[in-house]
Amino acid sequence: MVAETTRILSDLHYGHPSSRVQRLEALRPLFAGADRVVFNGDSLETRSGPASERSAEYRERFLEFVLREAPRCTLLTGNHDADLSDHHYLDLVGGLMLVTHGEVFFDDLVPWSPDQPQIRDLYRQELAALPADVRDRPEERLAAGKRACARMKLGRDPHTRNLWQRGLRTAHFVGAPRRTWAMFRAWSEMPNRAAAFARRFRPHARFVVVGHTHRPGIWFPGNLIVINTGSFCPPFGGYLVDVSLTAVVARRVARDRDGFRPGRVVAAFALAPDEDNVEGAAMPSPVPAP
Repeated sequence: MVAETTRILSDLHYGHPSSRVQRLEALRPLFAGADRVVFNGDSLETRSGPASERSAEYRERFLEFVLREAPRCTLLTGNHDADLSDHHYLDLVGGLMLVTHGEVFFDDLVPWSPDQPQIRDLYRQELAALPADVRDRPEERLAAGKRACARMKLGRDPHTRNLWQRGLRTAHFVGAPRRTWAMFRAWSEMPNRAAAFARRFRPHARFVVVGHTHRPGIWFPGNLIVINTGSFCPPFGGYLVDVSLTAVVARRVARDRDGFRPGRVVAAFALAPDEDNVEGAAMPSPVPAP
């Protein structure tokens, strides 16, 4: 039996001025060779605000394209598209891998956001509304975080591309050292936070695949492997992750005139099938990248 390949992408931010995804057709080469494609959150903007009608148009175009073009398309939610589906996480290879966007790892969900106080308060409200006996369940915490993000009201048009709006977005960081510091801290803390979440709620997991912070990388906290797929926005770019019963492979997302495509291998991990569970796997071992 040929092992199927699940391909994981995240943080397309389709419709945002900084996203490199200006044409959905440019994504088509990324689907080649995959039996299933998982979009791990922040595929686009769905929150309400002054451009809700335009956001709805982007949503309609995106869904029509990926449901038609991406094989066995699975949509996981992020903090920008918390109502895009009812799926907030995914367990793969018999529970060996946890896939989720990653905002729930942070107590305030998006610590670098200019809307952080509002997001934090909404999240606290959602958690407080949960019965005490279910508040620490991962599914409940994830759902609470998504509800908080979905309740966020944008005060600005997230799709405007003119120079004035670009300048304002830059000034939000340059003129706000606290946000810049929060971003650097989130980059530093993400691997350990992801590992802590997995150890508590998925103790048998060996991989955690996340996005959210837009910084691609691979870390090894304890006996876990944390892979952040980055984003389709500058400056860092992103990875895709291919998962089968025999291997986990992270590749750069490359771009040429025809669109995006799987690029060079960043890291590969061989998986040994578990004799007692054909859908599970033993502890992964690293394979040198070519």
